[in-house]
Amino acid sequence: MIEPAIAQKLSTLTEDFARAGVVTETEVLACELIAPLKPVAALLDLAPGAQVLRLARLRRTEQGPVALLHNYVRADIAPGIEQRDFVTLSLFGVLEDEYALRIGNARRTFSAEPASGEIAAALGLEPGAPVQYLQQVTYLADDRPVEYSDVWIHSGRLRVTSLLSRR
Repeated sequence: MIEPAIAQKLSTLTEDFARAGVVTETEVLACELIAPLKPVAALLDLAPGAQVLRLARLRRTEQGPVALLHNYVRADIAPGIEQRDFVTLSLFGVLEDEYALRIGNARRTFSAEPASGEIAAALGLEPGAPVQYLQQVTYLADDRPVEYSDVWIHSGRLRVTSLLSRR
């Protein structure tokens, strides 16, 4: 069972896996500019007609698929981002290194949900099997929202742990 402590600080699965020495493989399922749905546009504070990068990826370890990620990134802040190779590159790494953006914080919400057909198929589960679902809005240091994500985690292969300090 892989158990990165991803909830106590803002880090990516790629960064957490690398720190833990876990070898992963990323399959890019979609990487395209789209007009976002209204809820995503609202979360990213986008004007009508604005576009986002829709990046869908599947992360695997030697145990099999562990996470399905759907990211939506403001294209106005990162023009040309759809041309990057996200098989090998980290999304936050691209934003920080190639676009000189400073990621400040994020709001994460976790829940347990039954896997829909698409999610179950991607994660190698039966439809309706429980998955950990994570929604995140990521903000730059100047408080502008830059990215929204939906992440479905295979509960049998990846467990999310928080390390908390009282003082």
